Amino acid sequence: MGTDKQDKIKSILRKKFLPILIRITGSVPDDFEAAVIENSNIMTAVKDQYIAESGEAEDGHLIYFESGIARCYYYDATADKYVITRITRKDDVLIDINAYLYGSRQAENIQMLESGTLITLTYANLRWLLSEFQSMYPAFLYFEAEREKQHTVYQHLLKSSVEERVRLFLEDNPGIATRINNDHIAGYLDMSRTTFSSAYAKFRGENDKNG
Repeated sequence: MGTDKQDKIKSILRKKFLPILIRITGSVPDDFEAAVIENSNIMTAVKDQYIAESGEAEDGHLIYFESGIARCYYYDATADKYVITRITRKDDVLIDINAYLYGSRQAENIQMLESGTLITLTYANLRWLLSEFQSMYPAFLYFEAEREKQHTVYQHLLKSSVEERVRLFLEDNPGIATRINNDHIAGYLDMSRTTFSSAYAKFRGENDKNG
């Protein structure tokens, strides 16, 4: 890997990722930073680019979003439609737990909705890191727990009214409706684009009134 790439990864790790790990584990082994830099990659992903596709587990990566927005989705053959399971945001970490732990096929595609910078780590390299630095394993468990938490919150969100779904999502993701195609937000919130547009207009009107 070139020096420039290594320096960029080091900068992002020190400013963003390592503080998260330290908060989880209390400390980071001396050689861990260098090992992560050596075994990871940095990429600039452009809008509409697929950064992961459903397929074999060994092709999978842990992905850290330094910037940019992406959607995670799969095709539901029974309902004959694409289902968006997540819209990412800055500092999110994505990993297909079943693919990583059990070798199951990766279920979802990940497509960029806004260009951004990502740090990626192959599952093979992640396994090596966790075997070499076993004190960091709680961080892996944390990301798994965060994934489950996100899923639970999402299921609860879908039980809310249309207006509540839109309000909660937009308040939790300020400005996102002006950054990405609103079809994706509507799909994620399980409603039509027309329904979302009406609820979004109402949300903006209430904000203007209260502002």
